[in-house]
Amino acid sequence: MIDLLRADLKRAFKDKLVIVLCVIGGIFAVSGPLLYKAIFWLLGSDQSLMQELEMLGLSINAKTLFFNAFAPNDNFGLILPIFVAIIMCRDFNHGTIRNKIICGKSRVSIYFSMLITCAVLICTFIFAHAILTLLASLIFFDFQSTKFTASDLGYTFASIGMELLVYLLISAVLVLFIVLIRRTGLAIVLYFVFVFSLTIVGAITSVVSMFIEADAGAKVVYAVIEFLDIANAFNGGIGVGTTYKLKEVLFFVLPNVALIAGVILLALFSFKKKDLK
Repeated sequence: MIDLLRADLKRAFKDKLVIVLCVIGGIFAVSGPLLYKAIFWLLGSDQSLMQELEMLGLSINAKTLFFNAFAPNDNFGLILPIFVAIIMCRDFNHGTIRNKIICGKSRVSIYFSMLITCAVLICTFIFAHAILTLLASLIFFDFQSTKFTASDLGYTFASIGMELLVYLLISAVLVLFIVLIRRTGLAIVLYFVFVFSLTIVGAITSVVSMFIEADAGAKVVYAVIEFLDIANAFNGGIGVGTTYKLKEVLFFVLPNVALIAGVILLALFSFKKKDLK
């Protein structure tokens, strides 16, 4: 398993598309902060405009741009899985998977090697992109409008952990479609259907939760909508506040861990039954 994983990681990171990903990620990381700075400069008053935005709950600072860089349904987060899917599907297209089985590697080992390779690729690139975005943002903006405290540090690390959980889910779903379809284009299409479906659901639950009052008559409905709103990994609520309630952490982490486990079991079952001839 270790030798197999090492070989898969080496082959994946040596792919020429990795260079393309580095260029695209770098462009997105630098262009975002530059664009916001240019908008503030054109409007004439950085400080007053930022204060007005903060009053509306739309503050622009390095912290906001850093966590926006993780968004899986926008910018680099939307492009990254496309390139990773192309890299991962090459093992099927070139007969590498079949050769591994002929060489005596178990399908379980092959699947988990694929999953870990995909997760390492995706998490490495999205985290590097977010860090570069943060460094570029700090040139033009403060990290946040208030003084940075130990509480903020804990919140930041918790948010990063939750973002990485999102990309573990993305990796598991992407490998599931690759295993089921084995065709790059169709696997990417199915992935986008999955992402945009959850994004639409998230938009609906966010709006509905604003209009449902948690009174006695709507208590159950409100609780269900609130749960769906928080649990949705593509809802974009990570890193936008200053602290998390225990309920928010549990509502987010537990369903997504369960979903990842379910996706892995489904993909593993499908891969073990798949005819690779």
